[in-house]
Amino acid sequence: MNIRTQLFLGTIFALLSLPGYAEDLSITLSSLLERQSLASHAEIVQLGSYNLVSATQGSEQNYAYLAQAGQGNTLTLEQLGNNNSVIAEQSGQSNSAIIIQQGESNLIQLQQLGNENAITIQQTGNGAEVSITQSQ
Repeated sequence: MNIRTQLFLGTIFALLSLPGYAEDLSITLSSLLERQSLASHAEIVQLGSYNLVSATQGSEQNYAYLAQAGQGNTLTLEQLGNNNSVIAEQSGQSNSAIIIQQGESNLIQLQQLGNENAITIQQTGNGAEVSITQSQ
C-alpha cells in the first residue's frame, strides 16, 4: 500500500450538526497515519466542536487511546519506536498536547481538564513511564 493510500485510509472526517441549526455546525477532525506498522492500534474519541487529533504510528506494536471532549482542543501524537503506549484525555476548551515517543516499551498517561492547558512531552529510551494530570 503506498503512502497516499495510507493517508487516505487513515484520515477520518466527521461533520455533525443538529437539523435546522447550521450555525451550530460541529466539526471534528482526526487523522491517523500508520507507516509500515504491524499490530499497531489507535482509538480516537472526540465529542464537541473544533477538536483536532493527529496521530502517527511507526514501527510495531504501538497503542494509542486519544480522547477529547469540549471545544478547540488539539492533540498531536508521534510514536516512533516499538511497543509504546499512550493514553491521553483532554476535556474543556483550548487544551493542547504534543506527545512524541521514541524507543521501546514506554508508557505515557496524560489527562488535561479545564481550559487552556498546554503540554509537550518527549519520551525517549526504553521502559520509561510517566503519568501527568493538569487541571485549570
